[in-house]
Amino acid sequence: MPTQLNEVPEALLSDFDIVEDSGLFVDPQQRLLDSLVKDPRDVVYTPHNGGHWLVTSHELGREILSNAELFGSFPIGIPANMAQRPRLIPLESDASEHRRYRRLLLPIFEPTAVDRLRMGAETLAAEVLDEVLPTGEFDFLWKVAKPISMGLFVRQLGLEPERLDEFYAWETGFYRAPSMEERVACGEKIGGYLFEVVRRHVEQPSDDIVGMLLDVEVEGEKLALEEVHAICYLLFLASIDTVATMLSFIIRHLARDKILFENLKADRSKIADSVDEFLRMHAFINLNRICEQDTEFHGAQFKAGDNIVVPSFVTDRDERTFSDPDTFNPERSKKERNQHHAFGAGAHKCIGLHVAKMEVRVVLEAFFDRVSSLELLSEKAVTGHGGTTMGLDTLPIKVTLD
Repeated sequence: MPTQLNEVPEALLSDFDIVEDSGLFVDPQQRLLDSLVKDPRDVVYTPHNGGHWLVTSHELGREILSNAELFGSFPIGIPANMAQRPRLIPLESDASEHRRYRRLLLPIFEPTAVDRLRMGAETLAAEVLDEVLPTGEFDFLWKVAKPISMGLFVRQLGLEPERLDEFYAWETGFYRAPSMEERVACGEKIGGYLFEVVRRHVEQPSDDIVGMLLDVEVEGEKLALEEVHAICYLLFLASIDTVATMLSFIIRHLARDKILFENLKADRSKIADSVDEFLRMHAFINLNRICEQDTEFHGAQFKAGDNIVVPSFVTDRDERTFSDPDTFNPERSKKERNQHHAFGAGAHKCIGLHVAKMEVRVVLEAFFDRVSSLELLSEKAVTGHGGTTMGLDTLPIKVTLD
């Protein structure tokens, strides 16, 4: 039986709600800085969202994320929304299955394959920016970040671009609808739609990611249709939220830091080295693992079934791992650059990280090619949210063009 509140020592109790704390809706990053980053404790327990542990030390977080046998990855979420969806592959696969899936999926997500996607990303970024930027004032999240990240995904999977607004609504409802019934309904819509997409690709093969998933073969082994469906479900959730959230936090950072904006615009070669530092400073996924058996963990008594949450934004601001962690420094040592948790860590580190980093770099390069100045229309107009993936809900900006 998972840990009960009355079993937790008072010294390890926290009242922080990583999903519904009111400060998260104003500025999720600042709220985490004021609460978890400043909390000297490395491990605490909160009764919110079904009750779960929070591990905020980078070293202890890495220890959990790197031990897939003791800390499993199913179900993912805070709390987990799993009643209406398949087991997400490869994210929620156990250690032995995960090795098989990575072996089958690597040909699709390795760097050389990602390079082939770059041209499509560059074309789409140019199309979106050339349409939106001349207006001067707009919501970057909804007019640029989401249309580019989701638009690229739609093209890669052969989905209908005219249904983008519907896809946004499903994804937002899946994560943040007011009731679990509404979340389940959104999840069922995603699952049903993607099942039809996979079935259609079987009947009418296409040269896109779904087609690649159906065709991929390693040593005579292929993916089953149910596995392709589960992978597409994960790609759907990740593609709408992940890159768009990354880009929004980065653009807000650049709007607040005029000197950095000018430096990157003046020397575009610095963008590549800056991407990982942006991702470290603005990591947003609250990673979670499920304890598989009762265990003592650095003074805390974890029980089988406990949800262990590792907030990547917090662990990536740990001064014991990163020198001067609140300062943007793209010239960090190779060791520091490779340690951030923006894509997780261990066996379940995000297999799509090269795609995400490529998209971020492409959008930033296209943005700097066109924009001469950038500012927020209003700090108070920027809103956000917490949860499994914290992020911004609005980002109104003003730009002038070259």
